Amino acid sequence: MNTITFTLPKPFPLLNHSIGQSRFALTGMRRKMARAVACAALHLRHPEPFQKARVVIERYSAGTPDKDGLYGGAKFLVDAMTTPRLLNVRTPGARQRVKNKRGLGFVVDDGPAHMQLEVRAVKCRLCEQRTVVTITEVVA
Repeated sequence: MNTITFTLPKPFPLLNHSIGQSRFALTGMRRKMARAVACAALHLRHPEPFQKARVVIERYSAGTPDKDGLYGGAKFLVDAMTTPRLLNVRTPGARQRVKNKRGLGFVVDDGPAHMQLEVRAVKCRLCEQRTVVTITEVVA
């Protein structure tokens, strides 16, 4: 059973931070999260993405957020861990689109068939804030 653990230096932003942002600001937030994950864990990535994985995200922060804001805020982080995939082109000559184009390939997809997600909020001191991600391969 393979396990990947990495730490981001800051707690991931909550859902309340992204509500009302423009699409350009949200794209910037997605890019920033993908860069942070790449800097922290790209050297830990396996050659093939996990087909099924259990992902535990622990957000250490000074406050305790509500559950829906916690899971909604983890979206950009989860998307950064998935694998990019080409979508079907319905009309000939149309532009090819990619699902999760900023994904780094730790897990195949973030759907329930491929990922068991658990997000926890841990209260800590202001100087100890961080995000710890543990990805464990589930062998069927």
